[in-house]
Amino acid sequence: MAWYSWMFIFASRMISAPGRSDTVGTEHSCGQVVGQLRVTLSRRQFVKRTGWLAGGAVAAALVGCTEDKRPDRQQVQPTQTADQQVPNPQSVRRQTLQQVATQRQRPDPEPAEPVEQAGKTNSAVQQAGVEQPDAQTQQQGRARPQPARPESPAERRLLVPDVVQDGHELQDPAFEPISGARVEYGDIDGAGYRIEMPEQWNGDLVLWAHGFRGLDEEGTGFSRRLTFDDIPARDVIIGQGYGWATSTYRVNGYVPGVGVDDLLRVKDRVAELARPPRRTYIAGGSMGGATAQLMAQEFPGEIAAALAFCPAMGNVWVVDYIAAWHALSHWLIGEPPSRLDVDGMLVWAEALGTSHGSGLLLTPLGEQFAALIKTFTGGERWGFDDGLRQQWDIVFSLGVTIWPDVVESGSPGPGEVIPVSRELPPADTREHIYSADPVAGIDVQRLNEEVIRFGSDPDRRHDPGVGIPTGELRAPMLALKTTGDLFTPIHLDRDYQRMLQESGWERNLVVQTVRRAGHCTFSEREALAGFTAIVSWLSFGFAPAGDDLQGDLSLVGTRFTDPFDEDDPLRPEG
Repeated sequence: MAWYSWMFIFASRMISAPGRSDTVGTEHSCGQVVGQLRVTLSRRQFVKRTGWLAGGAVAAALVGCTEDKRPDRQQVQPTQTADQQVPNPQSVRRQTLQQVATQRQRPDPEPAEPVEQAGKTNSAVQQAGVEQPDAQTQQQGRARPQPARPESPAERRLLVPDVVQDGHELQDPAFEPISGARVEYGDIDGAGYRIEMPEQWNGDLVLWAHGFRGLDEEGTGFSRRLTFDDIPARDVIIGQGYGWATSTYRVNGYVPGVGVDDLLRVKDRVAELARPPRRTYIAGGSMGGATAQLMAQEFPGEIAAALAFCPAMGNVWVVDYIAAWHALSHWLIGEPPSRLDVDGMLVWAEALGTSHGSGLLLTPLGEQFAALIKTFTGGERWGFDDGLRQQWDIVFSLGVTIWPDVVESGSPGPGEVIPVSRELPPADTREHIYSADPVAGIDVQRLNEEVIRFGSDPDRRHDPGVGIPTGELRAPMLALKTTGDLFTPIHLDRDYQRMLQESGWERNLVVQTVRRAGHCTFSEREALAGFTAIVSWLSFGFAPAGDDLQGDLSLVGTRFTDPFDEDDPLRPEG
């Protein structure tokens, strides 16, 4: 988790309105901040990450250290005048969050407009010679909304209105504030929440979306314990004037839609206790990345931008992948697991292979399985073999949520479609055509005729709260993904990128890939560079560099990998 800390240390100094230089609580001058950035990222790396913005005064402008002279840009005034006195910290600690929020009487400036407004261009982009959208692209973008205002809580719809809680245990939401902050905690309709605000809040709020909680202790279903994740580097966030909030969500399982609903309720709670945030950011990893993507799709007026680490892109698509994993296993093994717990799943998987620490021992059938999964998840790419080893036991264990539906339908025949329970996300594998490298020796025609399929109700499948994405990404989002992630594989990002290209919303998505095995295995420098990119996107009005995932994935990730694996053939010399 160390890279998370670097991300938020950097964010605390860089997320601010363009031109702003009065970040509350900072002890670093503009020169020191720029210096730290240049030490952490060399000039060559900085140019590579952020393009032409690498030099001198422009680099200073990136962190709000220079005055913007452009006439078409609103000048942001300092939020605390010289005659305003800083209140006594001891008295502030005794104030309510509402009193803390009203200390600053000057209204906050409006955020800069999103970069994707139709018919508008950014003057800095024009001056720099950055390519502008052609007429066809502008025509495609005409349906994109102007910056939306948040809906009132009474008007906002719930993505997942029919959540059923059954025997869940909520972690005690009480927690201690760090120095210079106040906290609020409790529960909303069974979901625990935590809010932490600095004594002098700058008006910005970060919503932290937690990841998948895993299985229960018996290994037969989803965990029923609703728990919190603290946002990483919370002391740095608070020290720089930002508030943060999180939720346990009302239920566990794979529930990005529930996460959106419950995090927005916590945001409403912040507005009740203090005032509506000036800007709200959502960040999260894994399932939390899917939550960020879904909020950017459905509630663009609620957030300024989304940052998704190792996301389960496409909401229910990752469940399709897990269902396909088990369907292919069944076709190769020839029978379902005899026990529907974790141990039973791993015993069943031994017909294909066994994961032993640093190695994965595959049987001949397992070699065919690996070839099928490689093709399914994007083809030849760096990190696949070790990524398969790392996620082998985990993905097989998740079969405890899938196989009860299969067993209840009796012994499935060749090509049989298994209805997915309404208690699970609406997975559907009926349309997928499996393929593999011919050297694997698999009769793919027979496979596609005989493999069991999973099917869901079309209405649920197209319900944005639990189903497939709509193809409209209405707020900027940066996603980071490792090539060898076999828990939320890169084909999810590839398919989502293609969907947005077809729908005309691709300019709101940037995917940066890292050449490495594993799930969320980013280095500190990679995460820092990713956050640098999204901040420059919001500040200067053009998207950062990213990867096109529609071609050969064996070559992607060279621009954003730091460090490379020692044996990576694309590792730069020297």
